[in-house]
Amino acid sequence: MANAANILPELQSVLARVRSTIVTALAGEIGTYTFPDGTTDPAIALLGLGSNVTTYPPAGTTVTSGLEVVLVTLNSVRIQQRLDGIIQDVVTQIILRQYDVTKSTIAPLFKLLSVLDLAGDPIRTISDPFIGNIEVCEMQIIHSFYTGDS
Repeated sequence: MANAANILPELQSVLARVRSTIVTALAGEIGTYTFPDGTTDPAIALLGLGSNVTTYPPAGTTVTSGLEVVLVTLNSVRIQQRLDGIIQDVVTQIILRQYDVTKSTIAPLFKLLSVLDLAGDPIRTISDPFIGNIEVCEMQIIHSFYTGDS
């Protein structure tokens, strides 16, 4: 049971599991961050509430052809009152950015739909060569934490 004043430790644990689930589901599709110093890392970022960074990846980082996954946990917490406590709902936005122009976000989306319980319908922005954007698909999941009255 979460402490009403501090759900962050439990949220961090949940986010680690969500990140792991996404990495497993999208194995082979996630691109690579190449940092300014030449080091590399899988192109998946965890930002917002429950994260210990404010900006990631750092400026000057490039994404090698492939999919970038960004998880942003919003700091607005919805409270639902219950007779014996409250439920705190926290939203994480999942953003898929497809840097490989020969692919779309549809296949990764279907893979995530099979392993995540989405809150609402995903929104897909298709790439347009006239404006030079990449394809992006955004979706949300909700994490609920119960806190008892005692």
